[in-house]
Formats: sequence, structure tokens, C-alpha cells
Amino acid sequence: MKYLIKQKLLSLSDSFSIEDERGRAAYMVKGKVFSFSGSQTLFNASAQPLLKIRRKYLTLLPACRIVNNDGSEWLVRKRFWALLKSRFVVETPHGQLEMTGNFWQHEYEIRQQGQLIASISKKWFSWSDTYAVQILKPEWTAQLLAVVIVIDRLQHSDRNSGVGD
Repeated sequence: MKYLIKQKLLSLSDSFSIEDERGRAAYMVKGKVFSFSGSQTLFNASAQPLLKIRRKYLTLLPACRIVNNDGSEWLVRKRFWALLKSRFVVETPHGQLEMTGNFWQHEYEIRQQGQLIASISKKWFSWSDTYAVQILKPEWTAQLLAVVIVIDRLQHSDRNSGVGD
């Protein structure tokens, strides 16, 4: 399934709208305006909360937790920077995921044990951050979309003043 994640340009909090491949609203992410924790919540199209994104403090490299409604967590951590590549590791209850991408080309892949489970492409020319995401593991759709939001947040932690980074 394909999704389009668009950062809301005129928002006091760090918010995103997510459309499916038919252009219908599928999910939304809302941040809290004056939150010290900088948390965000991912909602489905019926406005039911599915998970929370929370900044993990006291870490050497930037990291965020994705907390599911059932209490399970995914941890997204930035790896040491490699020349022209962005690398992240995602610890899940189902094993470790690796996200790699080329910073200059804005193309990313999420793999588990070498198997592609999602591909992400960032649009070059748009007023706000916009990502096209193809998910090959539909049972993890909400979590994988949240991973993309986290990656955006970690890549821009120096300029996202509204999320407490």
C-alpha cells in the first residue's frame, strides 16, 4: 500500500496528514503545542489514537520511542553518521529493522534481515516536508508511518522548535 505523508505548514505543533494511494485521509499525526516531552499521537481516519511518539532523553545519539496502544514499544535510534548516508536502527518486539538512505537523493529503505518492508521517497520541491511511502508489510502500517515521522523529526531536530527536541 502507498501513502503520502505531508507536514502541515501552518501548525503550531508538529502535525502531519497522511493520505492513502487514492488520496483519501488515512491517518493524522498531531503534536502537543506546549509539551516538554514533545510527544505526538498518530490517529486513524476515525480519529482514534493508535500510538504515541515520544522523544527518548539521556541518549548519546537522538532517539524516539513509538508506544503502541497495547503497551509494546518500537525504539528508533540514529546511528553514527556515515558520509552521504543516513542510518537508523529500529528495535521492535518482532526484531531489528535497519533504515538506510541517501541524504542527497532523499531515498530511504527499511529492511528486516535484508528483506525490504518499506521504501520512502522525500519530495524535493514542496513547501513542507512530504514523503511518499510504500509499505510491504501492511500489519505494521501505523508503526512504519510513525518511523518516517520520527526520521523526519530526528533529521530536523535542530529546527523543530515545537516538538521539544
